[in-house]
Amino acid sequence: MDLLDSFLESLSSYQTRRAYRTDLRAFFSQGEQINADLVQATTPEDIRAFVRTMHDLDLAGGTQRRRLAALRSFFDWAMIEHVHDRNPARHPDVKPMPPENASSTVRSLTKLEVRDVLEAAGASDKTGLRNQAIILTTVYAALRRSEIADVEVEDIRPLGRYWILELNSGDTEAEYVRIPDQVVDMIDTVKGQYGVTAGPLWRSMSNRNYGEPLSADAIYTIIRRAGKAAEVGPITVDTLRRTGLRLAADGGANFSQIHAHGRFGNSAAAAQLHDADTAGGHLQDSATVYIEMDVSGVLRSA
Repeated sequence: MDLLDSFLESLSSYQTRRAYRTDLRAFFSQGEQINADLVQATTPEDIRAFVRTMHDLDLAGGTQRRRLAALRSFFDWAMIEHVHDRNPARHPDVKPMPPENASSTVRSLTKLEVRDVLEAAGASDKTGLRNQAIILTTVYAALRRSEIADVEVEDIRPLGRYWILELNSGDTEAEYVRIPDQVVDMIDTVKGQYGVTAGPLWRSMSNRNYGEPLSADAIYTIIRRAGKAAEVGPITVDTLRRTGLRLAADGGANFSQIHAHGRFGNSAAAAQLHDADTAGGHLQDSATVYIEMDVSGVLRSA
């Protein structure tokens, strides 16, 4: 029997069983059998990484405490059942990390706020399509500032049944992230409208340096202005990155999927995601598929 099911059967309260199942599945992969090997391999660093991800998703301190309580209770039970010799969730370094103040530029946006930002970004006939594509790509791919600025035409390509964005990572092993067809279609429109066929995807439309690649600072300014025009407060690339990860979590993506999609550190999930031999299966389970936004009537066309 799955150890999660065995643990839940030991609880007398139906409400507690239901809540703990949800909270524990946020840590362990959906559909993955929780066996002794998996439980024994869990370390305090895995739990701390889970807390950091919850923090990056702006989950409230109460939610973090509840999920940690579920993990502590589960591993207490695992010790009693001689499945684990210690409780990694009770390590002194494992504690909630409350999110930043809501006015912080690294907060996440709601779906409605994303729609408002996209609408504001698309106001210009000259640059609106490009600006919307930058924002949409950043959200769905959970990109960092340097990653969105470095996107080139050649980085967007099919891999098996899915479209991916390959991330320029210098001397390190190449990474890539799945992107939905909606983003690919918009990027194709950008390429067609602005005549970009190779090299840097995001180009300046200014008379002063027309056709030159946009810098990270220029993209920062585009996003900042869109947030201001949409009256959602100051936002940055990191705001949009967190938004994508938070929307994936809200849509049902679990910790492993979010950790891999966000490319946090040297996680085993991220390593598996980018392994050429296993990428197809992991791309199918990408957190991207859990991001659902209605942007109909907002996105510009050529």
